[in-house]
Amino acid sequence: MRTLLKNGRIIDGTGQPSFTGSVVIEGEKIARVIKGDPPADFDGEVVDCTGLAIAPGFIDAHSHNDWFAARHNPIPYFKPFVEQGITTQVVGNCGFSPFGYEAGTPYRDLVGGGLFQVGDAEGDFSTYVGWREAAKKKTPLNLASLQGHGTIRTGICGYANRPLTGEELARRDYILEQSLEQGAFGASFGLMYEPDRYATAEELESAARIVARHGGILTVHGRALSAASTSYSPPFGGRPHNLRALEEMIALARRTGVKLQYSHLIFVGTSTWKTVEESLELIDRARAEGCDLAFDLYSMTFGVSVITVVLPSWYLSMPPEKRSSRWARLRLAAEVSLTKKILGFGFEDIMIAWIGEGYEDLCGKRISEIAREWKMPELDTYIKLVELSQARGRVNMYKYYNDDIITRLMRHEASLFMTDAWIEEKGVQNAAAYGAFPKFLALSREGRGLPLEETVRKMTGATADRFSLKGRGYLKEGYAADITVFNPDTVAASGDEPLRPRGIEQVYVNGKRIVSGGIADESAMEGSGTIL
Repeated sequence: MRTLLKNGRIIDGTGQPSFTGSVVIEGEKIARVIKGDPPADFDGEVVDCTGLAIAPGFIDAHSHNDWFAARHNPIPYFKPFVEQGITTQVVGNCGFSPFGYEAGTPYRDLVGGGLFQVGDAEGDFSTYVGWREAAKKKTPLNLASLQGHGTIRTGICGYANRPLTGEELARRDYILEQSLEQGAFGASFGLMYEPDRYATAEELESAARIVARHGGILTVHGRALSAASTSYSPPFGGRPHNLRALEEMIALARRTGVKLQYSHLIFVGTSTWKTVEESLELIDRARAEGCDLAFDLYSMTFGVSVITVVLPSWYLSMPPEKRSSRWARLRLAAEVSLTKKILGFGFEDIMIAWIGEGYEDLCGKRISEIAREWKMPELDTYIKLVELSQARGRVNMYKYYNDDIITRLMRHEASLFMTDAWIEEKGVQNAAAYGAFPKFLALSREGRGLPLEETVRKMTGATADRFSLKGRGYLKEGYAADITVFNPDTVAASGDEPLRPRGIEQVYVNGKRIVSGGIADESAMEGSGTIL
């Protein structure tokens, strides 16, 4: 099959000035990139791209779609992403991967941290190879996989709040080494989530050294993303906790030499926003000193997390019967009240996305709103919601950024773009799954981000380079024909139902057209992608 995309604005992923030209696709590869007039006697399908931009397929630097790739029908979970122009996703982030745990572990149901499950996917996912063989048959997009450190630790000791023993560390090392040798691109930490939040500094450093020795990348959900955090004791006071968390990982990178990707650099709560410039100064200084360090960001001002993410470790690690003691509730109330006041973030900024069957009426409501309806204190309401969801509820967290911070981070040389979104079977959906990348492009058009060529570079070539995705991310001869055609004058996220974005005209994955006129062809999607 040969296809000519002619007379478009070629934005090739390098950041260099665009030009009018054409792209020839042959099979799964880009055969030619032509500057100027297209060939007059082309033998194959011709697609007129006049007035449109032809770019490499967008690469999502932080995703969790590995949890859905091997399901019997993965299409609904991937369709919104391909319709916003994404052709490749980096998966296995925040310590969560669906693979890489001890076979026969009694803690299998805890893998995924309450946020993710493999659903009806079939196979033995205790190894990377087992998951890869199942996922590659169905995945609609290309996936670059990381081994979740939290997944390994969960398989070994569940959510136990203790250091791993020497024998357990050896088992951890074996699984991590095995995944990297079998093809995982690196590993990830989720230091705000169970069980990675309980890992010692020595555990984290030894894991980072293994990743560095294999030439992999380490992505990190930091221990704190706000100036005051229950990840530290006391949860307030002293140096802003998000800065301490960033410094912790920079120090780790310095000691180990690991390539470090700081996931979703966000600033939760208005009081945290004043730390933006110092965070970037820390990153700049580390990079100048030789640390291989970068970060990624959303285009949205909110994000999704598990409902327990704001609870302190000492509370989560208590037996359930002791959490309701007067002492525990008084301590928790004091910490939460002061943290909220210091942070500029409260229960009015937490929206329920899902609690469970029978509680659908709570979806879309803020915790403060539910407290008023139930005539209960906000903290008691929150704890009740945690219990009703069996600690597996989902929430949307607001005040992550404001638009000026997004613009500032977009322009930083070390930033990449991502969605950190997934499609849920029930409850409130995350709008980032439908329009995060079109919003970045719209910000460029409005003059609030970067020139369009540089924005495209960050979501294509720069991300491919960062994660060592060979043969992708650029419009170059011989590269994979992952291509997104969009209208630079209209591209934008949509706030209307359905949430399908505007301006994404065509998307090709490995040479196969799976989006035309902005709508995905579901029959063409399954198996279009590959496990990289």
